[in-house]
Amino acid sequence: MIDHIPGSVYKIVIIGGFSLVFLFFFHKSSLTEKGSIFFTTEEEDELSFNNTKYLVASSKCKIPDLEPLDPQVRKFYHPEKYTPCSKLELLTYVTKIDNIATLHIDTEIVPSYTKNSISCCYANITRQETKSNPDDGIKVTKCVYFKDNVTMYEDFVIVKCKDAKTKTKIYENTHAAITVKKEVRKKMDEFNNNTINPFSVLFVGIDSISRLNFLRGLPDTRQFLVDNEWVALEGYNKIGDNTFPNVMAILTGFNESYAYAICDPKKLNKLDHCPLIWFDYRRLNYITGYAEDEAWINTFNYKKKGFTEPPTDYYFRPYILGSERLKMVRKDEMNYCTGPETAGERILNIAKDFVITFKDYPTFSFFWMNTFSHNEVNSPTGMDKKIRGFLEDVSNSGVLDNSVVVFLSDHGMRFGEIRYTSVGWLEERLPFIYIWVPERFKKQFPVEFRNLEKKRHQLTNPYDLHMTLQHILVLSGFNYTMKPSNACPNCKSLFVGVDIDRSCEDAAIEQHWCTCAGYTPISQTNRTVKDASDYVIGQIHEIIHAKRSDSKCAKYYVNNIIASSISETFTYKDDIYLLLVIETQPKAVFEATVLYKNDDDEASFQLQGGISRLDRYSSHSRCTEDAYLKKYCYCR
Repeated sequence: MIDHIPGSVYKIVIIGGFSLVFLFFFHKSSLTEKGSIFFTTEEEDELSFNNTKYLVASSKCKIPDLEPLDPQVRKFYHPEKYTPCSKLELLTYVTKIDNIATLHIDTEIVPSYTKNSISCCYANITRQETKSNPDDGIKVTKCVYFKDNVTMYEDFVIVKCKDAKTKTKIYENTHAAITVKKEVRKKMDEFNNNTINPFSVLFVGIDSISRLNFLRGLPDTRQFLVDNEWVALEGYNKIGDNTFPNVMAILTGFNESYAYAICDPKKLNKLDHCPLIWFDYRRLNYITGYAEDEAWINTFNYKKKGFTEPPTDYYFRPYILGSERLKMVRKDEMNYCTGPETAGERILNIAKDFVITFKDYPTFSFFWMNTFSHNEVNSPTGMDKKIRGFLEDVSNSGVLDNSVVVFLSDHGMRFGEIRYTSVGWLEERLPFIYIWVPERFKKQFPVEFRNLEKKRHQLTNPYDLHMTLQHILVLSGFNYTMKPSNACPNCKSLFVGVDIDRSCEDAAIEQHWCTCAGYTPISQTNRTVKDASDYVIGQIHEIIHAKRSDSKCAKYYVNNIIASSISETFTYKDDIYLLLVIETQPKAVFEATVLYKNDDDEASFQLQGGISRLDRYSSHSRCTEDAYLKKYCYCR
């Protein structure tokens, strides 16, 4: 029997010098009975929020529409100014004429660097594969001196300049030049002889930005999207913990366990033969590109083997690896500056160059940024004008006339103080996503576009996005057979109508990540809550044991149950879920969703999805290289 504590829906807990505020939402048709827990009419009224607004509202899913500066998170909001990586203009730049790239020295700004003359050299950066780590090596050739300008014969170069008199280095940078390769020229020629006019696809992703953090932190960017009528999916719910499962769901339609079974990124060559959707686009003569900053935590490389062969026609990992050999400035524990440019702007510049270079041809490109968003909730605010400027430039270039653009994140902030709030709980699970559809698409497929617009306030997820990418190929006129998502066979393209009344089960979203149900606090001293907390810690120990790491990872004990709450009931199911936030000894903070059953007065528990880690743990999990284990291991 779980004892419900009636009273305020606010629950304030003091821990570690700051308060944790848990606020949960209910509607008039919520609980009247939950298992052995009963609410009186008075309590039911007390828990009702008649004026609550919802992003999604149906009998199976109600996601509250909170204010970006909700009182719980307002104290965490501290907007930042843009931080440049150099006070001086760039000394070198690249031009492209008739498919020839030329590296230039900007002689007019040399006096801002030195009063003397300068000497500059350049070296080519190329991919260098090794048997054990084919995706992590680069080769830098001998630095060759040049005057004023020099023709580039490789995609990536590093340039170094020094004061000719004092011999001191005054400048160092890298450049990427996107020119038409021989094999890409064949695709372009074939397209010119083709009768169909396919739609291009551009992904621009920024890691760890929730829908709410996007609204409060990137107002200029949002205004551009609103003014230009991009479609926001307000009920877009993540399906996994971090970047890899959420991106793989988009690119393959697989959940994390199946992705590891079929495309095991820890083994050589497996990702090369993984059914990533961009391989389908590539086979259909789309020109493909992929770039991601912060090389060590790239989606396919963090504690993974990456690709044995370049996965796209234009693969920019060697450029990013070369850039990270420049002088770096760390910000929020990330490589914010690589030489005189921010790492994030390098990705934006590559993306802009790529889509403009091939704007008259079908392209599929995937560009992802980590460095100014991954670790701190306020980091993106300084990049607001830069991101808007990128979107404006791409729009003004005409690229959007024929491109479907998906501008999104994978999840919200997963750790830190903001995650100790119930708003932070919601934010982690609801990343931002905006979709641009060209006017040509709207005129040619008005029903499909209206279906997309209807999804603004419906529950959606990365599996739907995977089906949409397949659908674009069909709508583009290719003889392409769509395949159901392995993880979510009932998920459909965003351009196809679906039932409005959709549950997390319908969308293959595990309860731990599901935002469709509210929770109400219950006493942390309740016996069932304590038993459930012990069960969660036991599950963590089983994970450690399964990884054969008992000797290196400390054993946890429950030190404090920070928060405990019980799920709201919907009419279509009677399951009871406990949401628990547990502080342990040694000090760690875990969050888990547990299915509670009470058969014949005997309680049983079942973990729903993974166990989240809310505190920052990198400093005390260094004894293991296993990315999954790091989240649970506190090194002895």
